[in-house]
Amino acid sequence: MSSLQPSKLLAARRPGESVKALAARHGPPEPRPELRKDLTVRRQVQLGEVMWIVKDPREMAYYKFKEIQWRLIRLFDGSRTTTEVLAEYNRRAGRTAIDLTVVLEWEEILRRMELIELTAAERSLTMLDKFKSLRDKTAEEGSDGFNPFFIKFHVLDPDRFLTRTVKYVRWIWTPPVVLLTVIASLWTVGVFIANWNPIWAGTMSLYHFFGKPLLDVLHFFLILSIIGGIHEFSHGYACKIYGGEVHDIGMVLFYFTPAFYCSTSDSFMFPSRWQRLWVTVAGIYVEAIICSAATLVWLFSYPDSFLNQFAYKTMLLTGVSTIFFNINPLIKIDGYYALCSVLQLQDLREASFKLLSTGFQKYVLRLPVEIPAMTKRKRRLCLVYGVLAACYTTSVMYLIGKLFNNLYTKYFPDIAAALLIVTLFYLFRKRLRKAGRIGKLLYLDKKELLMSPRSRLPLAGAAIALLLLLAVPWTRRTISAETFLRPSEQFTVQAPEEGIVSEVLVREGDLVQKGQPVVRITNPGLEADAGQFRSREERFAKKSSADLAASNAGLVFQSRSRGDAAKTARETTEYRQGFLLVKSPIAGRVLSPRMEDLQGRSVPAGFQLARIGDCRTMAAEAEVSERLLEYLQKGSTVTALVRSRPMRPSKGSIVSISPATIQQPATAAAGKDPSVPSPKPDRFVAVAVFDNADGSLLPGAQATLKIRSQRASYAGRAFDVVWRWTRSIIW
Repeated sequence: MSSLQPSKLLAARRPGESVKALAARHGPPEPRPELRKDLTVRRQVQLGEVMWIVKDPREMAYYKFKEIQWRLIRLFDGSRTTTEVLAEYNRRAGRTAIDLTVVLEWEEILRRMELIELTAAERSLTMLDKFKSLRDKTAEEGSDGFNPFFIKFHVLDPDRFLTRTVKYVRWIWTPPVVLLTVIASLWTVGVFIANWNPIWAGTMSLYHFFGKPLLDVLHFFLILSIIGGIHEFSHGYACKIYGGEVHDIGMVLFYFTPAFYCSTSDSFMFPSRWQRLWVTVAGIYVEAIICSAATLVWLFSYPDSFLNQFAYKTMLLTGVSTIFFNINPLIKIDGYYALCSVLQLQDLREASFKLLSTGFQKYVLRLPVEIPAMTKRKRRLCLVYGVLAACYTTSVMYLIGKLFNNLYTKYFPDIAAALLIVTLFYLFRKRLRKAGRIGKLLYLDKKELLMSPRSRLPLAGAAIALLLLLAVPWTRRTISAETFLRPSEQFTVQAPEEGIVSEVLVREGDLVQKGQPVVRITNPGLEADAGQFRSREERFAKKSSADLAASNAGLVFQSRSRGDAAKTARETTEYRQGFLLVKSPIAGRVLSPRMEDLQGRSVPAGFQLARIGDCRTMAAEAEVSERLLEYLQKGSTVTALVRSRPMRPSKGSIVSISPATIQQPATAAAGKDPSVPSPKPDRFVAVAVFDNADGSLLPGAQATLKIRSQRASYAGRAFDVVWRWTRSIIW
C-alpha cells in the first residue's frame, strides 16, 4: 500500500494518483478489501478452460476472469488484509507462490473496475475523477472527429415491457413451433431454389435506389424498420425467457443504412451455451417464420396487388438478406455470435486478429513482440477464422473503395482521385494509425540493421522489386457502364398490303426460322379482284373457242388477247395475295410484345407487325465518358454481368465506337456565339457484341458492362491521374 501514500504536492501527481492520494490522506480505503455484494458471478467452461463471468448491475458491465485469476480475486472477501490475502493464496497455491506486488496490482485493477466496496469519501472522490475522465474521453473522441458512417441512437429501455409481454410470445420457442418452422423453412428454401433467378434479380433491384420513386424508397425502409424491430425484440424475448435482463434497444446508421441493435449481454451469465445460442439466433429464427409466411402469401396472392408486392419485398428482405448478412460469421452480427456460442469462444474475432497481428510482427517483421498463449485447438480455430475474416474484411474495404470511386467519378470526375484519397483516409484512419505505429516500431528496431553494410544488397534487391512492381504493366483499367442487351441484328416485319389480320401465328419470345409464317392478313378487295379476273379469264377462253369454231380469226385473236390480259391480272393479284402470309426474313426471336392483340385488327400497308431479332449474337451500347476515350479501343475485352444470371458472366468485345458524342453542340449560326461546353464531360457510345449460341441471353435484360483496356503499370496510371487533374483543373 506504500504506492498509495500521499506526497506533499498532490497537484504534481497524475489525475488518477491524486484521487488515491486524497483518499489516503482524508479517507483511507478499507484495510480489508471486499468485493461488492451486488455482483453476480457465474462459472463457465469454454474449450475445457474454466472462466468466471462477473456482472456489474450498476454499470451493466461484464468482466471475464480465468480460473487462476479468480482464485486470488475471491479472497477479497472483507475478512483479510492484503497481507493475509497473500498468505492465504500462497498456502493454497503451493509451488506457484506470488509476492505482495501481485496482490496490490489486482486490488488496484478491481478498484479501477469498481468491483471493490468504497467508503463514502472514496465514492465522492471517484465521482470527481469520473467526471474528469469523461471530459478526457470526450476530448479524445472529438480529436478523432465525428464519424458520419456510424451513428448510434439509444431508443429505449425495454426490460419492463419485455417482462410484462414475454408470456404472450413464449409459445414461439416451444418444440412444436420450432419443428413447424424448420419444415416451413425447408419448403421456403425449395421455393427460392426453383425461382432463384427472378428472386436474385429482385433482391438486386430492391437495394438499387437510384431512379426509383420516393414512395418505393420509403416503402423499402418501412418494411426494413418493421423487420428490424421484430428481429431485435426477438433477441430480447429470448433473453427474458431464460431469465436475463435487456436494458437497451436502439438504432444505428451504418453507412447511412438503418440497422437496429439489442443489448443481450446478460446472456453471458447463462450457464448453458445452448441458451446463449438461442438468444443469438432468435432474430434469425423469427425472420425465418416471417419469410415462410411472406413466401406463402406471395405465391397465393393476386399478382401486382399491394399485398403481393409487400409480401414479395418482405420475403426478399428476410430471405436473401438473412442468408448473406445475418448468418455471416465473418462480421460481428448474429452469425458470428452464434459461432462463438457453439465454439465457446466469446472473443474469437479479437483473439484471431491479435494472433495474426502478433504472428506477422514476430515471424515476418522479426519484432520483439509476444504471441498470446493459447491452447492448440483455440490457436487452430483462431488461425482459420482470422485468415477468413481478414480476407472478407479486405474485400469489403475494396468494395467500399470501388463504391466511392464510382460515385466520385460519375459526379466529380476532375477531382475524383483527391476525394477518394481523403474519404478512404477518413474511413480507415484508425487502421492507418495502427499501421503507422507498427512501421515506427519496425524502423526503431531495424534502424541499425538497415544502416549496416550487409543490408545494402537486400535493400537494392527490394528497391528493384518495388520498381518492377510499379513500372511493369500488370493491371488493366476497367470502365463500367449500365446497359440493356439487344439482338445484334433486328428486322421489322411490315404489312405488304392493307387488310385485316386474320391469324397471328407466333407469340412474343418465340424462336422462328427464316421463311416461317408470322401473320396472315386477308384483303377482301384483292380476293374480289382475283375472282373477277378469274371469271373474265374463263369467259374469254369460252369466247375464243366459239370464235375458233366459227373460223373468225380476228375475233379469236381479240378474245385470246383479252383472256391473256385477264390471266396476267389474276396471277398478279394472286402473287400479291401470297405476300399476305407474312413470313420472317431471318431466323431469330420475336421481340414484339402482345402479338395476339393484332388479331382482327385492320392495318394499312407498311404497318409494323412484328420485330424479329437475330439473338445468336447480342449487342449492348455502353456510354463512356470522353475522359476515358483514350483507353477505349475496338477489340477491347468486355465482360457483361446480367442481372437475371449473375453467376454466369458473358465475354465479348468492342466492335464500334461512335464518331461523335451523344449531345453534340449545335453549330453556331451567323451572328451567334457558339454554345459553351458543359462542365460535365460528354459521353461516347461503344457497341459490344456477345456470342449467344445457347440462347441464354435474352433481349432487354439489364446488364453491367466492364470494359478492360490495355495493360498499364501502377506508376503510369498514377501519373495519368495526376497529369489529367493538373491539366483539367490548373490549366
